[in-house]
Amino acid sequence: MPRTRVGDLDIVWDVAGPEDGEPVVMINGLGAVRGGWDLQVPALAGRYRVYTFDNRDVGETGPGAEPGTYATERFAADAAGLIEVLELGPVHIIGASMGGAIAQELAIARSDLVRSVQIVCSWPWIEPWLGNLLEQWNEQYAGMGGLAWARNSWQWVFTHRWCEDSERMAALVAGARTAPHPQTAEMFARQCRAALDFDARDRLGTISVPAHVIAGEEDIFTPPRYSVDIANAIPGATLTILPEVGHGMFWETPDAFNAALLTFLDANSA
Repeated sequence: MPRTRVGDLDIVWDVAGPEDGEPVVMINGLGAVRGGWDLQVPALAGRYRVYTFDNRDVGETGPGAEPGTYATERFAADAAGLIEVLELGPVHIIGASMGGAIAQELAIARSDLVRSVQIVCSWPWIEPWLGNLLEQWNEQYAGMGGLAWARNSWQWVFTHRWCEDSERMAALVAGARTAPHPQTAEMFARQCRAALDFDARDRLGTISVPAHVIAGEEDIFTPPRYSVDIANAIPGATLTILPEVGHGMFWETPDAFNAALLTFLDANSA
């Protein structure tokens, strides 16, 4: 569990895979810690050097020395700083949900650090419908706590098929209750505000690295139309829509999801 100083943060990160493997940096979403990639890392680490980390205001990285209002650009600058300090670039970027917005920002602003980018179940901007949902989540988190928010969010993340397994849902509740580094309401609110300000629609056309956009066919949180818009705006982007899966495709269909990631990585490796 290394820690690396980047600006006001001590970013906590993990690494797996061969030392000579091409670096892959995975960026998670709102309220999510690096362990959210646990079903992907072993599959990718067979031939890639895979880095996961906790974003600002979540997990073991926490709020940093200078907590305050920021935008998605700050998340991207944190990721860029980590890549630079560790001397990894250029890297393959994989970002999911809010992490996909961070990945877009990174590919736009710091293309020198990016070899390829995969944008998973994300958005090109926060339209009013999604903005209203995020604001409601923020109010719920502040008023009822992280567990109540998590249980609500699972209804948006997982399909009805996945939720039919009562033991699996009970395990989710137990994990949320015993999280060793719970996110405070203030930390969650800052992440929400950063997400709400994101709009890359007029800049996606400047992404020049190979891009892969992935959506879940039944995603009700970030509907596939978002991914279609992102893919149409990025020159030469590839679009994959995974069938019968929602926002939580990394957990629901990890084999199919991992195969999609690896197919693109292998096609765009040095």
